[in-house]
Amino acid sequence: MKFNLFFILLFISCFQLQAQYFYYPYSLQDDKRLEEKVYGNVKGHTSIKPYMLNFSQWIIQDSVKPLVSGKDTSISILVKPVINSLFNQHVEQMHHYGLSLYATVFKKLSLTVNVSEWMVKPTDEQNQTADSTGMLSHVGEINADHPYWYKTSFMGNLYWQTLPYLSFDVGVGKHFLGDGYRSLFLSDNASPYPYLKGTVKIWKIEYLILYGFLNEPKNLSFTMPEQRKNCTLHYLSWNINKRLNINAFETVIWQVHDSIGNRGIDVNYLNPIIFFRPVEYSLGSPDNVIMGAGLRYRIFKHTHLYGQLLIDEFKLSEIKAQKGWWGNKFGGQAGIKTYRLFNVSQLFGLLECNVVRPFTYAHSNYLSNWGNMHEPMASPLGANFLEVIAQINYTIKRWNILGIVRYYKSGKGNADTNAGDNIYRSYNDNRTEYGNYLLVGNKQNVWCMDVGIYYLLNKPMHLKAFIGGSYQIINDEIAGQSEHGYIKVGIVTNLN
Repeated sequence: MKFNLFFILLFISCFQLQAQYFYYPYSLQDDKRLEEKVYGNVKGHTSIKPYMLNFSQWIIQDSVKPLVSGKDTSISILVKPVINSLFNQHVEQMHHYGLSLYATVFKKLSLTVNVSEWMVKPTDEQNQTADSTGMLSHVGEINADHPYWYKTSFMGNLYWQTLPYLSFDVGVGKHFLGDGYRSLFLSDNASPYPYLKGTVKIWKIEYLILYGFLNEPKNLSFTMPEQRKNCTLHYLSWNINKRLNINAFETVIWQVHDSIGNRGIDVNYLNPIIFFRPVEYSLGSPDNVIMGAGLRYRIFKHTHLYGQLLIDEFKLSEIKAQKGWWGNKFGGQAGIKTYRLFNVSQLFGLLECNVVRPFTYAHSNYLSNWGNMHEPMASPLGANFLEVIAQINYTIKRWNILGIVRYYKSGKGNADTNAGDNIYRSYNDNRTEYGNYLLVGNKQNVWCMDVGIYYLLNKPMHLKAFIGGSYQIINDEIAGQSEHGYIKVGIVTNLN
């Protein structure tokens, strides 16, 4: 039955009608050829993802050949399959297949729908994780029916270009705010979530308002009903000139049901132009407010410096005292990326460093932290870490070679001591008032190396065959050293 669906999707993919205006699939945002074009536009706001493309850009980027086209087309449809299969030498398997549909009406209204099913045969270690959390990373709650996991996934949105400078977007999906490999503001790490978004583009400014409807397992047990929490997010991107972009970020997260009652969509946070901190303070400070600022500077035509500064909470007097006060919660990012490494066309390179202090993103209750479905909404490492990332990506004709090296050092807590690394642990649980310096706790050093060689089988479908490998070295202060290696082969289109 499932493999019959596989071939049906292949057949459907042949029928493509013209689309006018829609979100480019988020899962393909790592296409460096597309990204280079986006960063080459000095008027663009590169830190806001997923990107919006019109149909002519789709044709240029993906060589799609529509059966129907024309300037007067008012209704357009594009259908594409999602096909992914992965195997490694540890008999772990992952199969992901489904259907993506893109439709537009009168060039102002667009609909995106992605329905797919995941089938994973996990390792014993992953099975133990599923038994305790019930989660498939980045996807959401799964049916951990041994020996396979199953998950039906839905992502989609309805986009309305109301005016040339104003648009609205409602759906279920992910977003990313930043220019780096990681984002300390908002990333695609967590599971998809329902949202309502408004975007204003005026002059050199793009301003984004996002209302997110998040979920968490009750008492962190996936055998119990989920509990709701909501967030409101503001993000402003300003192109000062052709080289410099600055941006500002703020979000507030609150429980839908708390001791006060059913708060639902809190009207205090609906105003799109307020600062959250004064409003949250006036309510008695029950919620979690996080703020930040970032920048990107074009030092050469194809090379960019970028960075982010995130502030959850701090006191200047405590910073000056240098006693490691727990409430000084902040993080920083610095990086450089180029699309012409060593002046070689289509050779992409990136070097990035991320640092986040203990207890950042956490709150007194996990229903107020910056997370969704037991996963952080920013860095997957949570907090209390130092991370360095180097990435290289080379594309030549149908071939793509990818290499990533990651090193991170983190401090881990235990049942008796809260090191501030787990954002799902209350910052009131076994916390010391002082001595909370960066990397406090059980030290863990990790090296991760990934390489992959991809061959493009079909450009419109993004169908690629690949072979790759992963190697990980973990040095734990208590558990000692362990090493893990994997060889992977498979075919992929787009992983959502």
